[in-house]
Amino acid sequence: MTDGLDRFHRRLGEVSPRWFLRLILILASLLTFWLAVHLGSGGVLFAFWRRTLLVFAVAGLALAFLVFAWLLRVSENTLQIQLRRGNINVAVLSPLSPISHLLSRIPRSLSLTILVAFFVFLLLGPLSQTFQPLPARFLLIFIASVLLTFLLSSKPFHQSWPSFLLSFILLSSLYQLITNYQLLSLSPFSRGWSEGTRYYHASLLLSERYYGLSLPPFYQDLSRYVVEAVPLLLPNPSLWLERLWETSLTLLLPALTSALALRRVVRNGIPRSTQTRTAEFYSARVLWLALFLWGTLYLLQGPVYFYLLFAAIPILAFYHPQKPIPSILALLAASFWAGISRVNWMPIPAMLAIALYLLEVPFSSSPNSNPLSRLLRYLASPALYALLGLVTAYAARQWYFSISDISPEMFNAAFWQLLLWYRLFPSALQPLGILPAGLLMTAPLILLMWSHLRQNHWHWIRVAGLVSMLLILLVGGFIVSAKIGGGSNLHNLDGYLTLSLVIGLTLLTDRFTPDLARDASPRAFSPLTISLAILAVTFFTVSTAFPSLPARDRHEDSLASLQQLVDETVAADGQVLFISQRQLLTFGYISGVPLVPEYDNIALMEFAMSNYRPLIDQFHADIAAHKYALIIAPTPPGQLQTRDDPFAEENNAWARRVSIPMLREYKIIAEFPEGDFVVLVPDE
Repeated sequence: MTDGLDRFHRRLGEVSPRWFLRLILILASLLTFWLAVHLGSGGVLFAFWRRTLLVFAVAGLALAFLVFAWLLRVSENTLQIQLRRGNINVAVLSPLSPISHLLSRIPRSLSLTILVAFFVFLLLGPLSQTFQPLPARFLLIFIASVLLTFLLSSKPFHQSWPSFLLSFILLSSLYQLITNYQLLSLSPFSRGWSEGTRYYHASLLLSERYYGLSLPPFYQDLSRYVVEAVPLLLPNPSLWLERLWETSLTLLLPALTSALALRRVVRNGIPRSTQTRTAEFYSARVLWLALFLWGTLYLLQGPVYFYLLFAAIPILAFYHPQKPIPSILALLAASFWAGISRVNWMPIPAMLAIALYLLEVPFSSSPNSNPLSRLLRYLASPALYALLGLVTAYAARQWYFSISDISPEMFNAAFWQLLLWYRLFPSALQPLGILPAGLLMTAPLILLMWSHLRQNHWHWIRVAGLVSMLLILLVGGFIVSAKIGGGSNLHNLDGYLTLSLVIGLTLLTDRFTPDLARDASPRAFSPLTISLAILAVTFFTVSTAFPSLPARDRHEDSLASLQQLVDETVAADGQVLFISQRQLLTFGYISGVPLVPEYDNIALMEFAMSNYRPLIDQFHADIAAHKYALIIAPTPPGQLQTRDDPFAEENNAWARRVSIPMLREYKIIAEFPEGDFVVLVPDE
């Protein structure tokens, strides 16, 4: 078996059939009870007798699963349920045996095709609303994983713990794939608040071609727009191709990052075909696939935004502690990219290089040299990486500022915007809370890493360096998540997720270089921790979105109505301001109207959240002067919100500083609910 995979495989160990079947029954119990809680929510319990009976029946089934798990004893061919009080033993033939017998009579490839097709059909077909609730989705994945285990394993079910975990990874990956399928919408209108404006921001890099104007790039996330501008270079770009490009990168770049991290720890890469394909060969390939898919899902559970990974990929691909020139060139390129990305990513390339150095280069223990000089010599390379990385990232950020045509206050608004600490804990925005969810998301991997870090053959400086970088990124991610506009998911833990994946895979495959010879072989992994590591990525990737078919309506009638309103305004020499839906101009859905570059919805929201008075006051003055004869804007919020509502502070900032002042001077003449926007004219 390939080097790192062989070490990982040896440490997986075996679990008893009793332990595995208890795990299955406990999971079934928890998921069934979760479903019962969902069915009983909303005040229906004891108000509607049929629903109440259903809730108690499902809860009773959950309790039955738990009782069976407690009483279960396993022999080779039977499940024995022993009543603990008394001497009664009830031995029954395994209830899973008929399933195993039935599936064995069907060709495996056909069974696998039917199972996958049925799984996708249930999520995307006419019965999809049944699985809209989160517990129903998890229960579906759990049942499908049990069935898939029969197809993947050549052993009896109660001895198929690794196959069950692989099934969970495969179905979670499939779920993630079909969830992203809905992004390929044919609708010309923006999917969500910011999608259309992001594509408009990408087009600013080609503003002469698209608008006949020389415009500066948007002052946030230049790296994102560099990537998203690629389809705009085509002779005939389209919104659908832009969506396809973004969706593809959303999946492919985490996969590439996971593959590169694995390549560093699996010396010979993917196990290749040989003339004699042994069981060891197949085991190696399956294990590589499992680690690869798990690593990809681990990055997607934040998610780590695809364009940021270009700041990690050069380090993973080209860094080598014994090859300084390619290593430094990779660090400079990655740091420059980080500098034109998010400010919290500026140290990530240097941290990755330092982490790989600490993992792969042992501390010199020559007895004839001074301890302090040894320490300084060892830390010289990390210090150089930190200096080069931070200076390059800072220089790139300053260059970006010089071309962005924005005030220093807004360019650096992330440093002084409002911090909403309550969002770290359960709230309407994040039911689990950012802090508990972030810790739960990575707790299994932390436990697995700690089992390595606490062993004695590590020099303390290496452990301190790795742990301190992880803690800095974890705490920093939580702080950024508490910022207004920080989002409802865990994407601000992106740097921590990337670094912990690289460190974790290196430790799990036992590919780090020890400082001292080991006294004994590394201990086997905890089966429970390994299982939780699989279940965690499933939970945090499945819970983010429900899959659906992409919208196919092209909304020709709505576009025609909007075009007519625009044409009438332009014919009367009036200015048309697209606060939102600017992608309609970029891709030619609306034509014949000059672009007004000021006040797109992302920029206005940043001004509102920061309460940056110079630009907010200028917007109010332009609105009061009725500068624009027609405005296309997001549908105004109905009212001010409280903390019982998600994104209450963002909603209220927009309402107070944008919508309410605008509605005092303008009136709505048309509404487009299919695109969640309205058209306004001056209220004379």
